[in-house]
Amino acid sequence: MICPNCKETIPDGAVKCAFCGSMLNLDPASSSNIDSISSDEVGVFVGDNASYYIQIFSKFTISGRERFCVTWNWSTFGFTFLWMLYRKMYILALVTFVAFCIPGINIILHIVVGMVGNYLYYRHVKEKIVEIRSTQSPQNFYPVLREMGGVNRWVISLAVIISIMLGLLFIFFFAAISAYLGHFAGLAI
Repeated sequence: MICPNCKETIPDGAVKCAFCGSMLNLDPASSSNIDSISSDEVGVFVGDNASYYIQIFSKFTISGRERFCVTWNWSTFGFTFLWMLYRKMYILALVTFVAFCIPGINIILHIVVGMVGNYLYYRHVKEKIVEIRSTQSPQNFYPVLREMGGVNRWVISLAVIISIMLGLLFIFFFAAISAYLGHFAGLAI
C-alpha cells in the first residue's frame, strides 16, 4: 500500500504511516482499513485532554500497525475506578471495583492499570468511534461523537464526596483509638 501523503510504501492494513506519521483515512468501505480513526475523530470523542491522548495513542500505531506498548498514566494509577467512570468505561470500572474487593490485589491492580490504562482507553475510543461511524449519517457523526465521548463531570463530585467521607472516617477511627488508649492508660495509673 502507498501512503497518500508521503507516497512511501507501507504495510497493507496500516493505520498510520511509519514514515510521515499521518493517520490513514481510507475509504470506509475498504475492509482492510475500516477501523482506522483520525486524530480529529479522537479529539472530538475524547474531549478533555485530547492532545495528550492523541500523542499517547500514536505510540500504539508507531510502526504503522496497531500494537500494545506500556505507557504510564498517573490518573489511572491513583484513581482507577473513578478514572474509568470519568472516561465512560463502565464495564471496566465495574470489573476494577469488584477486583478491589479482593484482599491483596489492590496495589497490584493499581500498578497494572497504570501501565495499561492508556491502551485500554485507546481500544475503548477506537471501538466507539467505529461503532458510531457505522450507525450514524455523516452530518450526525461529530455531534454523536461529542455526546457519546467526553467525560462524566459528576465523577469529580463523587470523588470529592468519597474523599470527605474517608477523611471523616479516619478522624473518627483515630479519635476512638486515642480515647480508648487514653482510657486504658488512665486505668494503668
